[in-house]
Amino acid sequence: MRRQCGQTTVFFALILTGLLLLTAVGIEIGRIVYARGEVGKAADAAALAAASRINVTLYMEKGEFEFLPDVYATAQSYASMNSAFLRSRHVDMVVTGISVDQATQEVYVIVTADLSPLLPKILPFQGVYTLKGSAQALMEGR
Repeated sequence: MRRQCGQTTVFFALILTGLLLLTAVGIEIGRIVYARGEVGKAADAAALAAASRINVTLYMEKGEFEFLPDVYATAQSYASMNSAFLRSRHVDMVVTGISVDQATQEVYVIVTADLSPLLPKILPFQGVYTLKGSAQALMEGR
């Protein structure tokens, strides 16, 4: 009878350790999902900013889409402004591509962020995340 007195304490300690580990993993996964959502929000904001930097004069004259020279700087600025969570954790986002679909007047911006500072060091994978944001450029008058 005396040998069985400590079994409940050991069992409780093991269960509690497992629950704490699962809680920590859940929090980390939630933080990564939130960060990925923030990258998406920043990509969409950058796409809207890029759509505002279409050369309207050229479009009115020739019907061609061309971006103004400051399109990358503007898109980068808007992406950065819409990623407060990532900036607070020293995660940088970079606008890596801007394009426009002439037929649909859709502007696409590709944003890449290295989320590895948010990942626990014990995980074996890289945290680079790339997302494409889009915005509709409503060009009329031609």
